[in-house]
Amino acid sequence: MILVVLEHDTQRLRKGALEAISRARQLSALGPVSGLVIGENTQMVAQEAAQYLPVVYAAEVGGYTAEKWAEAAYAAAQKSGARVVIATGGRQSRTWTPRLAYKMKAGLMEDTLETSTDGSSVGGTRYSFLNRVTERQRAALPVVLTAKPNTTPLAEPHGSGTVESLRVDAPAGVEVLERVLEQKKGVSLTEATVVVTGGRGLGSPEAFAGVEELARALGAAVGATRAAVDAGWRPYGEQVGQTGKTVQPSLYIALAVSGAVQHQSGMNKSKYIVAVNKDAEAPIFKIADYGIVGDVHQVLPALIEAVKKLKD
Repeated sequence: MILVVLEHDTQRLRKGALEAISRARQLSALGPVSGLVIGENTQMVAQEAAQYLPVVYAAEVGGYTAEKWAEAAYAAAQKSGARVVIATGGRQSRTWTPRLAYKMKAGLMEDTLETSTDGSSVGGTRYSFLNRVTERQRAALPVVLTAKPNTTPLAEPHGSGTVESLRVDAPAGVEVLERVLEQKKGVSLTEATVVVTGGRGLGSPEAFAGVEELARALGAAVGATRAAVDAGWRPYGEQVGQTGKTVQPSLYIALAVSGAVQHQSGMNKSKYIVAVNKDAEAPIFKIADYGIVGDVHQVLPALIEAVKKLKD
């Protein structure tokens, strides 16, 4: 049996959830696949998930804590008999999947690019050493694994399944006293197929207006380097790099980004990389598919105009 823990925004399944379902189907030799929706007001999302899976468990546990998510996933794994649990890779899953693996006495495989099974174990690949090395892993059952976003085709609906409420005893642990959600507009950075990132070389927070305009024209997400975030120009949620988010879009546009190795580790597996920098020796050009050496304040308006013309 396989259990998929489904990421959602309380209204709909996220893109990563559909990728995780596809991964589970690829391992279907290990048994039937069921799903789990955890959080608040889970019934609507669970009903959507039932279009993809024969059985979906809905666990009403309130706001997120790693302890509650691990407890709910463990309860669902016990009920379904799952020996493989799959979740979307990311910062949140990194906090609860190790707890779940400990409870299940299972192996833990994080941020896998692809997975396979021989019937008694699960193998997979992942990036390591700042995304410069691809390593192969294999773990005997039971296994907890996460799927790196943007590496797997999205699942298609497979009919109509059933939804079952799952009672979960609240575990002792951290109590969340207050939660402040960042108001994020536009496309999610980790799910975007196009990302436009600005660096410190833009010179000011006001210059990010051009980055946002290009992103809107392309239907892209906005990213930022650590230097731009540390300067207070952009929120931390937009930071791409070793200490920020890892993205793997089809197109990554780096504007006034020098391309330090810490930043490269968060975006160097993008399918196509376009860089604009006035320094011809900037490290970003070593990994870029297309590079423009020039003043970003002159190049960026031209890029925006060109994109709008193409769309028209």
